[in-house]
Amino acid sequence: MAKADSALAEDLILSCASETVTSETAQKAVRALCRYYGGQMVYIPAKKESGVSAENLRRVIADAVNGEAVEKILGKIMALYGNMQIYIPMERMAFRKTIALEIYARYMNDGSSMNDLARKYGISFTQAYKLWKEGRHEKLKPSMPYLPFLELAESNNAG
Repeated sequence: MAKADSALAEDLILSCASETVTSETAQKAVRALCRYYGGQMVYIPAKKESGVSAENLRRVIADAVNGEAVEKILGKIMALYGNMQIYIPMERMAFRKTIALEIYARYMNDGSSMNDLARKYGISFTQAYKLWKEGRHEKLKPSMPYLPFLELAESNNAG
C-alpha cells in the first residue's frame, strides 16, 4: 500500500507544481493535506469559490504555504479531481523516505531525541529508530530518484 500512497502523493505534487509554484511549495501543500486528511476519502469540489469542502481544503493548504500559491494549488487540485472523492494517504506512508531523511537530519544535526522525533511524527520510538536507519542508509547510499522533483532531492543528498 505504501507504494500506491507514494505514487498518489507524487502525482499530486507534480500536478500542482508549475512555473509560479515550486515543487517544494507543492510538496508542503500535499504533505499538509496528507497530515490533515490522511487515511480517509475526501470530496474535492469542482471550481467552487465557497462551500465547506473548498474552505477546508483552502485552510489546510494555507497553513502550509503562503500567498497566491494557495489558490493556484487548490485550483489545480479542483481541476484534476473536482467532483470526486479521492483517498488521501497518510503522511507517514506517502512521504516515508522524506520523513526518514528529516529524522536522520534532526537527530544528527539538531540533537533532537528519538522520543521527541517519535512524538513529532506521531509514531512509536521503534518506528522512529527504523526511519532513522533508513535515513542514514539513504544519506550514505541514495536510491534516487525517490522524490518527484530534483531541487529537493539534490538538497537532501548534499553534505
